[in-house]
Amino acid sequence: MRAALLFALVAAASAKSFSRKAFATPLSRGGDRIVGGTDASRGEFPHQIMLTRGVGGSLMCGGSLVAADTVITAGHCCDGMSASRLGVEVGSHMLYEDDPDQEAFAVKQVMLHEQYNSNTITNDICMLKLDGSATTGANVGFIGFPASMEEYSEGTDCIVTGWGTTSAGGSLAGTLQKVTVPVVSDDHCRDAYGQNDIADSMICAGLDQGGKDSCQGDSGGPFMCGNQLSGVVSWGYGCAEPGYPGVYTQTSYFIDWVNSHM
Repeated sequence: MRAALLFALVAAASAKSFSRKAFATPLSRGGDRIVGGTDASRGEFPHQIMLTRGVGGSLMCGGSLVAADTVITAGHCCDGMSASRLGVEVGSHMLYEDDPDQEAFAVKQVMLHEQYNSNTITNDICMLKLDGSATTGANVGFIGFPASMEEYSEGTDCIVTGWGTTSAGGSLAGTLQKVTVPVVSDDHCRDAYGQNDIADSMICAGLDQGGKDSCQGDSGGPFMCGNQLSGVVSWGYGCAEPGYPGVYTQTSYFIDWVNSHM
């Protein structure tokens, strides 16, 4: 699930203050889908994984295969979760059907970022080690990382994928979805959410008019500016709401952390 926001009005005429309520866990007890997207082609995003409630269980979050036994997902998808409660499916394209190259794995280690904060949703990144190695092929592969501290210009088109809901509170997608959204500058994102709510290690993307976004169930999934894992689906106000871009963990700020845990 992409983390939800609770909004509180303050006395000042036009100012808004946002308080993010700590959430339990993924799809969490909720869920997130791509809004305004289209069906992905089979094998188009071979690194996309499904994080499930136990091996072979229901969808909790998305994630990305970065090595044969390693997945990157959102910290809030791991928060409070032990390895025994999680499973990972690789090679999936259809949510409710088995796919030819699909494999299910138990998780043997959960590495939530040591400074993850569920109130501010900062450092929202987690690494999972699988109990086994994925078999690569046409529909299963790895995605690489950007350079450390790499930045993206406003307007850069990036792709988000997942099986999350097509609207806030809607139904999950049966087929892996994809949507293209432009990067929004930190300054403009802070104008929307508040100066203190968007950390430098977050990246925002979306249309001013809304209509395209990640949503519940997409949490932890890949945000790709080119052929790299540029971000991880993290949080936002609603799904595809005008004036409120989606917020992603910017992976270029966590390259040292990733390398130290691989």
